[in-house]
Amino acid sequence: MSLSKLVGSIQSRLADAVLAVKERSPRRMWVTVRPERIREVARYLFEDAGGRLATISGVDGRDETDLLYHFCFDQLEGVVTVRTSAAKPTPEIDSVATLVEGANWIEREIHDLLGVKFRGHPDMRRLILADDWPEGVYPLRCDFRKEELPEYGAQQPVPPSRSGRPREQGVAGTAHRILLPIGPYHPLQEEAEFFQLTIEGERVVDMDMRTSYNHRGIEQLSTTKTFDQVPFVVERVCGICSASHPLAYVQAVEELAGIEVPERALYLRTIVNELERIHSHMLWVGLAGHFLGYNTVWMWTWRYREPVLDLLEVMTGSRINYANARVGGVRREISNDLWPLVNEKLDEVAAGLDLITKAVLDDPVLHARLKGVGVLSKEDAIRFCATGPTARGSGVPIDVRRDDPYAAYDRVDWEVIVQEEGDVFAKAVVRLLECFEAIKIIRQCTKEIPDGPLSAEVREIPPGEGIGRVEAPRGETFHYVKSDGSNFPVRHKIRAPSFVNVPSFKASCIGELVADVAITLASVDPCYSCTERVAVVRDRNRPEQKFGLDELIRLSQERTAELRRQLGA
Repeated sequence: MSLSKLVGSIQSRLADAVLAVKERSPRRMWVTVRPERIREVARYLFEDAGGRLATISGVDGRDETDLLYHFCFDQLEGVVTVRTSAAKPTPEIDSVATLVEGANWIEREIHDLLGVKFRGHPDMRRLILADDWPEGVYPLRCDFRKEELPEYGAQQPVPPSRSGRPREQGVAGTAHRILLPIGPYHPLQEEAEFFQLTIEGERVVDMDMRTSYNHRGIEQLSTTKTFDQVPFVVERVCGICSASHPLAYVQAVEELAGIEVPERALYLRTIVNELERIHSHMLWVGLAGHFLGYNTVWMWTWRYREPVLDLLEVMTGSRINYANARVGGVRREISNDLWPLVNEKLDEVAAGLDLITKAVLDDPVLHARLKGVGVLSKEDAIRFCATGPTARGSGVPIDVRRDDPYAAYDRVDWEVIVQEEGDVFAKAVVRLLECFEAIKIIRQCTKEIPDGPLSAEVREIPPGEGIGRVEAPRGETFHYVKSDGSNFPVRHKIRAPSFVNVPSFKASCIGELVADVAITLASVDPCYSCTERVAVVRDRNRPEQKFGLDELIRLSQERTAELRRQLGA
């Protein structure tokens, strides 16, 4: 079945719910439906047609808020976007979270940022905004800049039903149950998140979490930058996915503008993104070994990960933020003279990976420690709309590189790595074996890359909408971009893989021992900064300050010196 036939089945099954159908390409179908029928349409696409809800993009307008439900059909190589709307000033629509568990956080985020009320949602606590943010003020609404916030910064009373704080349900009056907090600051967590475990003895019986301790404003900032400037912003969503986010963004813009990218640029994009995959997976394996007390694996992994970072620096000028993706192609040439060095370094990395993989796969202690621990069933992975190694480690065979091909992935030979067990060990195996597939992809690209231009000529970005999907190391990165014909995007929605993978932790940790909770959480390779992109608001009551580079360096050095004094260093 093709996407067009699938949409035809929607029209025949739910004819009076469908208002319009538009085929942007064989891989992109856009369907407009009546707001009151959104649950019915979502049920059909998710349960009957087997679609996966990637995200919902909220786009605010003068009279209504558009809601775009992006359903990925991985076996059909495409996306069906269902558009509906909710009338302002108090937009409301039925929730689909009771049908699709993966929509829970997405709807809470939209409510916080755009003020859409989702009727029937099981848990409308704050997810993105802090509890002292004023009620009724939504930072991504069109009229937000006109709002006066004299009370911002003062403690605001928030109804208990809206407070983002974890709940204590099921604990009161139960003497043998206790609450165990993890975070917001914890040695295992590189960033601030709060997990509240309810335990009986040593067994976890319930879990709640609180996100968004860090607010960076990237989605809002994107709308103040030109289309060519945005890649420099979004590569800072995550340091370990700093090739994936810019690529997803530029692909969304290229889709809406109908831009054909030169072949050489497609191969160069593939090489950089696969080097980043190796770098990210090896970082995860090393940290997992460290958390388990297996520091030999940690040191080995760091040793053999270093040549990958060296290659990225040689080819792009940086080990982390590569600044190489642009709308229409890539910014910098990578000389063909470098390919022998690339393959030489890959030989070194492959030898180290072989050593590490055998150590992990053959170690009886790791088998005993990780097998059967933190199991995420295939059904739960589908229910939470998990992606990447988190899904593939649970037997869900999805990978955007194959399912919606981009760059040069359909021009080279490689395999999607899938494990059926769903435990921590399976996720480790997926990541290790994917490194070997990445090396295979890079070798083919260096051998087959054609000569030619690096970028297509881009004169203007017309009005329109586009989506970009990239298989980041942690899973599918999804970007939605809307243009009004100006030089700036009017809406840029980012859904990082951690935003759908972290909620699945609730399904995998309940029933586990407390000692296994930390490694179970780490098994999804969570990146919390990826999930936190709320608009930053300037306090109008404080004077504006501007700092140059020299001043920022001075302030940083002073802060470091002060910390050293405090620590007695």
